[in-house]
Formats: sequence, structure tokens, C-alpha cells
Amino acid sequence: MKNWKTNLGGAISVLGTSLIGFGVLPQLSGAPSKLLTYTAFAGFCLSALGKALTALFAADASQVASIAAQVQSNTASINAQTPAKPSKPDVI
Repeated sequence: MKNWKTNLGGAISVLGTSLIGFGVLPQLSGAPSKLLTYTAFAGFCLSALGKALTALFAADASQVASIAAQVQSNTASINAQTPAKPSKPDVI
């Protein structure tokens, strides 16, 4: 689990999408119900909330580029400090 906030947002969005399906699909078969309507409405609200939370806590492209540059510079300095592997001796 890298970031619990974005994971929570995704989980809320999935729950909302599931509630939408649970509320809408039975009504398509001809069984109108206020409970199912409210369930679908709650699903739409949770889906929107989850997507908003995921977007709010997700990393920006500038943050990702900054971290990638740091990793690349650290890798270059580590590679510069590591001695080259000696080659195998020639067998005659």
C-alpha cells in the first residue's frame, strides 16, 4: 500500500459504482423501488466522492518528474562509486 489516501478514494469509487449497479439493474427489469433509487443515488454520490479523493491525493506530474530526477542522479552517483567488474582471465 503506497498511499492509503488514494487507495481509500479508489475503494470509495468502486463501492459507489457497485451501488449504482445494484440500484439500477433491478429497476431495468421492471421492479421500480424507492429503496433501489436511493441506493443508486448514494452510489453516484460515493462514486463522485471517491474519484475526487483519488484525484486530490494523487501525485502531480511535477512531483513524479522531480522524484524521477532524484532517483536518476542517485543511481548515477552509486554507479560512479561502484568498481567495474573484473573480466574473467583468459584460459589457454
